[in-house]
Amino acid sequence: MKRMLWTGRAGLIALVALFAMVCVGPLYWMVTGSFKQMKSTMQVPPELIPLAPTLENYKTLFNGSFPVLSWLMNSFAISALTTVFCILICTMMGYAFSKKSFPFKSILFVSILITMMLPKQASLIPLFLTVLKFGLMDNIFGAIIPLVVWPYGIFMMRQFIQSIPNELLESAKIDGASEPVIFTRIIIPLVKPSITALAVIMFLTAWNDFMWQLIVLKDIHSWTINIGISVISRNPVGNSPTINYGLAMAGGTIGAIPLMIIFIALQKYFVKGLTMGAVKE
Repeated sequence: MKRMLWTGRAGLIALVALFAMVCVGPLYWMVTGSFKQMKSTMQVPPELIPLAPTLENYKTLFNGSFPVLSWLMNSFAISALTTVFCILICTMMGYAFSKKSFPFKSILFVSILITMMLPKQASLIPLFLTVLKFGLMDNIFGAIIPLVVWPYGIFMMRQFIQSIPNELLESAKIDGASEPVIFTRIIIPLVKPSITALAVIMFLTAWNDFMWQLIVLKDIHSWTINIGISVISRNPVGNSPTINYGLAMAGGTIGAIPLMIIFIALQKYFVKGLTMGAVKE
């Protein structure tokens, strides 16, 4: 019996280790590839550990020819503003859909759920025309519009707020609390873990939103790190027709560092927020 348990545990550990390698493998390949020369990045058989590590890719990235720091700041500003506005709007809409009654409530909520099923490409033309009409092309606010009212964020916050007892809100109303007071002093403190989870998800989503940012941001100084690296890795010195994979991996590594720091710092709250409301009494 003990042998069977040990065998099963060993098999489970091996399976988890295999999945971990699959998940961590691309990240490891990107980080190690950033220290390889151009000819070594696509070498067959692959060079798992850089035999001749070099900082040439990072020197090229930060040699002053490209505004890399500006790209990083743009990425951070767009992601942070998108996250703040998304949390505010999605939390208010989640509160309204879960605790309030108003005409066509069910129809509107179902409509929001339907938009979650549409491919993102289907909304690109309407969004582009909207941004163009309001003169927000090549503007940071034009870059954040598509994700500010995020259907999944509304659905997520509605589910969490729905677990708050109605009796608590009724007691606050009897005590004379207004709607802004109920929202800021009762709803928000009770769903802080879920707000943190939404913040992490939205920040990662906004940081990696390459397609829309590529459409809206035209000036080189308004690019995000994703756009900048995709351009200079294809033509890093102005006349190279091939992709410089080492430079692309160096840029990807630089761009991934803020995401890893944020996720590691908020991991505890992220997990707590996702599991909040999963078990109801």
